[in-house]
Amino acid sequence: MLVDFVIRYFVEILCGVLVGVLSYFMKRVLGKIKRLELVEGGMQALLRDRIIQIYNHCMDRGFCPIYERENAEKLYTQYHALGGNGTVTDLMTKLKALPTEKIENECGGDNS
Repeated sequence: MLVDFVIRYFVEILCGVLVGVLSYFMKRVLGKIKRLELVEGGMQALLRDRIIQIYNHCMDRGFCPIYERENAEKLYTQYHALGGNGTVTDLMTKLKALPTEKIENECGGDNS
């Protein structure tokens, strides 16, 4: 009878401890997932900002050197993988349409 009593309460205590430990780890895992989502959102915002900076800089100059275009494409690949939207896709299309070198007019000056 004493053995049944000890076994019964031991199993209940063990189950309670197990539930508590699992609950603690689940809370930590969910917290890490939330933090990862926030970091991904921040990274996406930084990538978007940098792509827009490159776009504005190149549009002001009227051309986009190959190294800047390649850099923007690499940034865009990561931005898109993080769930980026079509707005930056439109900017990238316009950026790719720019010449890679400065175009000079017939008088030897630039187009500006």
